[in-house]
Amino acid sequence: MRQRVFLVAVVSVALPFMAAMTLVASAGEGSPTAPASASPRVRPPAGVLRHVDAPTASPASLSSANELVVLVGGYQSCACPDDGTFDGLRSKLATMPGVTVIRFGEDLRFPYDTYGSIDRSAIALRDQIRALAGQYAGVHIVTHSMGGVVADRAFANGLSRGDGVVTYISWSAPHDGSDAARGIALARTVVGAPDGALREGLLWLRMEPDSPAVRDLARVRATVAPQGIVRLDLREATDVLVTASDARDPGVPSRILTGAIEGHGGILNDPQALDLTARTIATRRVPPDERSLALRAAASAASDQFGDAALLAVCMLVAAACLAAVIGRTPMATPYLDALRGLLPRARRQGCP
Repeated sequence: MRQRVFLVAVVSVALPFMAAMTLVASAGEGSPTAPASASPRVRPPAGVLRHVDAPTASPASLSSANELVVLVGGYQSCACPDDGTFDGLRSKLATMPGVTVIRFGEDLRFPYDTYGSIDRSAIALRDQIRALAGQYAGVHIVTHSMGGVVADRAFANGLSRGDGVVTYISWSAPHDGSDAARGIALARTVVGAPDGALREGLLWLRMEPDSPAVRDLARVRATVAPQGIVRLDLREATDVLVTASDARDPGVPSRILTGAIEGHGGILNDPQALDLTARTIATRRVPPDERSLALRAAASAASDQFGDAALLAVCMLVAAACLAAVIGRTPMATPYLDALRGLLPRARRQGCP
């Protein structure tokens, strides 16, 4: 039902423009400034779920033996020295004795291509944890954004409590897929293969339209939470990149936080998110939500409003991208589009080399 509503919304915005412009469309003309590969140098604006209280695992303190924390970044992140995605959490965990922290993707034996197949990366994550788990008293997984989907798929591919995983904490994760990615898939269906104009237009969603990861995010759906593993989802009310419907994860304790102005990347340095994550790792249980009922309700209402606005923006952007693609295939329109591109701010491209 959600997909049907989404498709109707986009098509209703796009079709009036498409019908008018198709009459003058001709052979494709790419943009000279469009990226040439499926791996753009774009850094996502550096998360969303309703509050649910769920039973937690029995409390336990960290043992004297080392415990392993595996950090899994999101789309277009990089396990390289200049990627500061988890710097805030690393500083927090550095104060906890007996904790070893690694970043998934650092070890080239277990590669993580954040533009590539999500299942392929998930199998590499599963294999790395299995290779290391015997050296530690427990394994804790912390993810951001698409990293949560990679972890979900790792569990779907066999990772379990039997492999030493005791907690799994996700920040801003689109467990039930991405409406933005589904909008990109719809644009591809309407216009065809993404040429320069369409690709440029959709880059405002911070997603490369023909990357395998984006195609996977358009199809993925929430899976059953792994048994015997303490689970916590955290997201910000102001996240417009991962909406409440994207982040649906049935049966998992979830919290909507209000500590960041820009929600998707802001959660990475939200003191409350860092504290809840560290406490979950240290105690192997979900900390109680000590906020008032009024504050929780306000956070949930704000999240719903941001989610509705984000979905409308995606519909409009996809329609505009489709229109730009049609116009871009009209030779007489090329000079005007080039002039317009010069007036618009460019999406910043960066990432792993």
